[in-house]
Order: sequence, then structure tokens, then C-alpha cells
Amino acid sequence: MKSLVSILFVICCAAGVWAQTAKSQRPALPADVSQWNGRMSDIILQNPVVVNRLNRLLGKKNYADFMESWETVNPVVKNGKYLFSSGCLIHACGHLESAIAIDPVNQTLHVAIFREREKTRFFNERKRQTPPVLKNWATRLAKK
Repeated sequence: MKSLVSILFVICCAAGVWAQTAKSQRPALPADVSQWNGRMSDIILQNPVVVNRLNRLLGKKNYADFMESWETVNPVVKNGKYLFSSGCLIHACGHLESAIAIDPVNQTLHVAIFREREKTRFFNERKRQTPPVLKNWATRLAKK
């Protein structure tokens, strides 16, 4: 009887660890993500893995806000170790904008949502720090 209880205890503990690990793992970014440099940023939102991870990172409302200001897009540029791009609502550039920084090395996404009369919202996977490229982008917009 003791051995049965021990076995059940081990199985329960292992299942709990597995569930936490599976929950915390994110699908890897596309292998060619570094080659997105110079391409139009709509490539970012054409990738289902990136879209899924953005949804998880931002939640429903913030994802909708992000997408609202991703109508007019810019090319993806390499800025330090990050791939960066931004977009804005048509006829509202400088007022309603969003940006994304992708860290291909650490496999993380970083997002900022700028609204002229609100505090800029920053979102970072794995509780990483907001990259300077996003902070500088938001600071430049706030000064306009």
C-alpha cells in the first residue's frame, strides 16, 4: 500500500511539473526571423507563431489596440540586436502608434502601444526589460 501511495505521489508531482513547463514554453520564432530585416512589417503579422505569441502577450484589448495602429507600416530594421518596426493608424501617425521589437537571440517579443494622451504601454515576454529601441521610439513620439 505504501508503494502505491508513493507511486501516485511521484506521478502527481511529475504531472504538475510537466504542466508548468508546457504552459511556460512558447513556440520558437521562425528560423528565418533574422532575414526579415528590410522587409515590410506586415510579414510579422503574417506569421501564425508571432500572432499567437502577440495575442498571449497583449491580451484581447491590447492586441486590438496594437492592430488598430498597425494600418500604415514601416520596414523592419535591425537596431542593435533587435528587429524593430512600427505602424500607425491611417491619418493618425504621431497620435496612435504601435511598435514591436523582436530579439532573435533570446526568442522574445517586445511591444509598445502609444496613444497621444495616455502613458505608453510596454509589454515584454519573459518579464524581460523593455529594449532601448522601444523606449527611444516612445520618447521621440511623446516629444512631438
